[in-house]
Amino acid sequence: MKYLAFVVFIICSTFIHTSAHALGNNKPQNLLELLAYADSAKHLIEEGAFDEALARLKWLDDNGTRISYHFYNFKRSSVYTTWWDLAQQYNRAGSAYESKLASTLKHLIIAPQQCETFDTSIWLSQTSEQEQHLLAQMTALNAQYTGSLHRCWNGEAEYLAIKYINHDLLARYSQDILYGFIHNVIVKVTRAYEQCNFVDDKAQCQTKVKAYLTETSRLYQAVAMDRDDLQLAGLIGGETLKLLLKWQNQPN
Repeated sequence: MKYLAFVVFIICSTFIHTSAHALGNNKPQNLLELLAYADSAKHLIEEGAFDEALARLKWLDDNGTRISYHFYNFKRSSVYTTWWDLAQQYNRAGSAYESKLASTLKHLIIAPQQCETFDTSIWLSQTSEQEQHLLAQMTALNAQYTGSLHRCWNGEAEYLAIKYINHDLLARYSQDILYGFIHNVIVKVTRAYEQCNFVDDKAQCQTKVKAYLTETSRLYQAVAMDRDDLQLAGLIGGETLKLLLKWQNQPN
């Protein structure tokens, strides 16, 4: 799901670049300035100013949604993905990232119906090991408090359960995976594909969206096959093919 968030973020890049110079070292006061501040952290990483970049990312994590709740929709792409990239280069950033993830998972166990914590735990889980650990925590929570994740369950949580074929969570929160595929994948990739019109490299953007659709469709079909439901697998494949053919027949 990370790429789809990136598509939304990159559309704002022209405005972000315009605002970043004017912002300077002042703290952001609105959504556009928050995005510019996040973009400046990326530039600092490129320049090797790791401590300053980390400070900005942590500040955005702590204060971004307080300044503009709309920043919530960009938090994964503009803060956590950048923080993870920095963590691969800088040990201090890696330690801070691991500490953030651990505290978030601990809070999730205490308050599984707190949706910001739920979302953040998904956004922070970047590796297969982290994702599987998170799913194990979710499975345990659901077993202990049946339905405890219902309030916060969303497309990204479904994607993880689909990816690792977690039937316990899917049976409780995503019984109709064909509906989930259409609502959480087809609808979103359609929007993402349209947004490629606003990206400099339109062709590359479209290729990535198509690849994401194909990969995710295979995951959903794998769950259907694991249930020995050939009809469901065929329906998911049919929805995928229909959209790919629609894009193929559209003028560039």
